Amino acid sequence: MRQQRTSRVLIAGIAAVTLIATACAPTGAPSTSATAAPSEQPVAGGRVVVGATGDPKTMQPVLSADTTSSGVWNWFYLGLTRANYKTGETEPNLAEKFELSSDGLTLTYTLRDNLVWSNGDPFTGDDYKYTAEAVMRSEKTVRRSTFDNVEGAADYRAGKTDGISGIQVSNAGKTITIKFTKVFCPATAAMGGAGAGGMLPSKLFKAQWDNKTTDTTKKIDDVPFNMNPPASIGPFIFKSFQPGVQVTLTKNDKYFRGAPLVDELVIKNYADATAIKNALMVGEVTYAGVNPSDNDEVSKNDALKFYRYKTSAYDYIGWNAKAAKAPWLANVQVRQALAYGIDAPAIVNKVVFGFGSQVYAHTPPVSWAYDDTGLTKYTRDVNKAKQLLEQAGAKMGTDGVYRWTDGTPMKMRIETNQGNNIRETILQFAQAQYKDIGVQIDPLLESFNALLDRTQPGADYEGFIIGWSLGADPDPYSIWHSSQTTKDQFNDVFYSNPTVDKALLDNRNGPDCSQAARKKALHTVDQQLNQDVPYTFLFTRDSLTYADKKLQAFDPNTYSTLWNVEKWWLKK
Repeated sequence: MRQQRTSRVLIAGIAAVTLIATACAPTGAPSTSATAAPSEQPVAGGRVVVGATGDPKTMQPVLSADTTSSGVWNWFYLGLTRANYKTGETEPNLAEKFELSSDGLTLTYTLRDNLVWSNGDPFTGDDYKYTAEAVMRSEKTVRRSTFDNVEGAADYRAGKTDGISGIQVSNAGKTITIKFTKVFCPATAAMGGAGAGGMLPSKLFKAQWDNKTTDTTKKIDDVPFNMNPPASIGPFIFKSFQPGVQVTLTKNDKYFRGAPLVDELVIKNYADATAIKNALMVGEVTYAGVNPSDNDEVSKNDALKFYRYKTSAYDYIGWNAKAAKAPWLANVQVRQALAYGIDAPAIVNKVVFGFGSQVYAHTPPVSWAYDDTGLTKYTRDVNKAKQLLEQAGAKMGTDGVYRWTDGTPMKMRIETNQGNNIRETILQFAQAQYKDIGVQIDPLLESFNALLDRTQPGADYEGFIIGWSLGADPDPYSIWHSSQTTKDQFNDVFYSNPTVDKALLDNRNGPDCSQAARKKALHTVDQQLNQDVPYTFLFTRDSLTYADKKLQAFDPNTYSTLWNVEKWWLKK
């Protein structure tokens, strides 16, 4: 998912959004602070406020592709499974249990008893199937590839049938059976969210889009409920949205893990990460991730408790290989020159103050699939960068800017989201350091949503600074496979490499789905990305999270901030 720094989850940036939907495990013990004694009884009531630096693009998971949006809908739309907050292993959530057949071709979920939506409607397997079919008919989703190996999914998308034959609901809606045409290694993790991540209330949504149809012109993409969620299966219920101001949620008394103790949750919009930090310092925001540059100041606030985490997120500069105004970006030697042209270690030290580490490919160090063996460890080398540019055919101009093979000055735009202080600083680094290698950068700052819109796969952008927030089970198919370059898909740099395509499918479809085999396939992906550098991979950074000491039972961990949200309470 893109991160809005801090996934764009597509997971936006790490610091631009507070840790609402994702978080990571502490690398050491949190700072000591006054907490509730074991004998103290939790007190119900009160309001939790978190901060964001932009509005959600959507409030439903089928269309969601960024962490700002998922940071809203994750409070009320849940999956059948979830990642264990400590280990990342897939565990039951709305499902009571799940079972994958020995041949890997049948996955069965059994729902918990007595699940109900906040409006009293029963939650059933029909909600799962409706959500899956919404994904398959949507033209705006990035998630259809989840169903590539589900029987009947392609026929349903094409309008040949009025339902996905490979998804069957039985036992009065309590059992969901999914049939695959071939082994799908990430099945138990990937399918639990019906491809979207969370279930939609089908009975209510059907009034705006009916899934049981062969008319493919009708889809869920623009229905009013996408920005006005009608019911919740999660801990909080949508109440109101004031664009540019806040999203307000109220507790769901019917939440299956128990009604939250906190009455209200507000996701408040701020100008930038500094504004969120200032609000945190005066008690206006209950918890937030802060920029490393602010950590020293915030750590002196005795009203706050500190948590430091490793994350599954990383930042990068993406290079559009089909950029109309920068055709040189299609050349691998140019992209390698750009990797050598920027001082990523200095960014780690001077921008994230050492609270992170350089990355050289896609898989983050926190993942079980991480292996940096054989990867080129790019460091700044101006002479090598110029040498690579000249080997690619560029010639230095009298103005200190290289000319491409057609005589065009090598000038291009790099854009990022305004209000994300870290990314703005990276952009300043890039502008100054690329000038030293003879490449002129025109910087552009814009809102996060504008950045997402502008970098829809196409030719009208060159470079962009953004980040990914990744799930526990690594399946980067939708990001790197050459088929994922159409509108609203994640491969917005138009990366294409047959070795990577094959390795991505090996990771997905095995047939050997052992962790060792998948790790080997993903290492092949990382090695090739490291050489092809469709991104200038920059860094993963620790999450530096502070919470008001009044907030009790707050226990963010590697794979979830919200795992025990119903137990949060505010000490008086």
